[in-house]
Amino acid sequence: MLPRVSRTFALNIRVLEGELRDTVLQAYLFCRIADTAEDSPWVAAEEKPARLAAYARLFPLEPAWERGVRDWTRHFAGLCERGDDHALCRHGEAVFRAFAETPAPLRAPVEQCVQEMALGMRDFASRRAASPRGLLQLEDVDDLERYCHVVAGTVGQMLVRLFAATSAHIDAAREKQMSALAERFGQALQLTNIIKDVADDARRGACYVPRELAARHRLTPESLLDPRHRAQARAVLRDLVSRAAQALDAAVQFTLMIPRREVRMRLFCLWPIFLGLRTLVRVLQDEHVFVPGARPRITRQEVRRCLGESSLAVLSNSAIRRLYGRHRVALDAGLLAF
Repeated sequence: MLPRVSRTFALNIRVLEGELRDTVLQAYLFCRIADTAEDSPWVAAEEKPARLAAYARLFPLEPAWERGVRDWTRHFAGLCERGDDHALCRHGEAVFRAFAETPAPLRAPVEQCVQEMALGMRDFASRRAASPRGLLQLEDVDDLERYCHVVAGTVGQMLVRLFAATSAHIDAAREKQMSALAERFGQALQLTNIIKDVADDARRGACYVPRELAARHRLTPESLLDPRHRAQARAVLRDLVSRAAQALDAAVQFTLMIPRREVRMRLFCLWPIFLGLRTLVRVLQDEHVFVPGARPRITRQEVRRCLGESSLAVLSNSAIRRLYGRHRVALDAGLLAF
């Protein structure tokens, strides 16, 4: 199922191994299920808050979890043809069954993450359902950071706990330091997604560009894609890219906290960092970012280059810093020219 719902994560997960790989895989699919329940156009907006609340109640896993899961997944019967995400929801019992075999110390971080994520998504779904036009609009930067925490910061905190639980080389002090950076790591990746998907999200009725941020450039979120206001829209996007870049800086610091002997954990973090950085550079080069259905993408050759370069640098902190610095300079140059 994983390659059908995310080719990028299917590539990334292969670098992990053993119980850590299996648990992170299960966690990703649980998060994807929550995201589909919140995002699906085939589920009525007024139903989504209750459905997400019910999903949150499935965690932590109870001894007799099967009935609750079956009751929840049956709501997606008949939607499998709407896409692989919906098929995943319909057949989510398979994920729960595998998760039930996971050792309890590894289950706990996942359960906490998914429960908090689902309840946070419920709150945003409730806002959208209450909106007169059925649209989700973030109001200010605090609102944006809250959203990023719900959908990504929770994952960062979960990964720290899983890394510490499966590595003899991450002690309590190091875990605490990593935890302090994990929120920014998640924020970096989520902001990158928001930026590259800004046009498609607007088309489906969700605007994650805060109204306050747009107003700084004499723009409203509703007019973000209007070609007549392209200069202001570019200024708004430049602010978001700058914010994402600063969060990526923290993500690199997080990765350097992982002991060098934990090569696989380092690569698992480095690959999305460098792919995200390259995606931001591409966004600044491509006017199609403002065109629905034409999101900027990095090429397969660029993906291979990012993975290869970071793999060569993984054992050396100084090499990672140099490689990141080179790409960061390219992004800064793009910000100046955009």
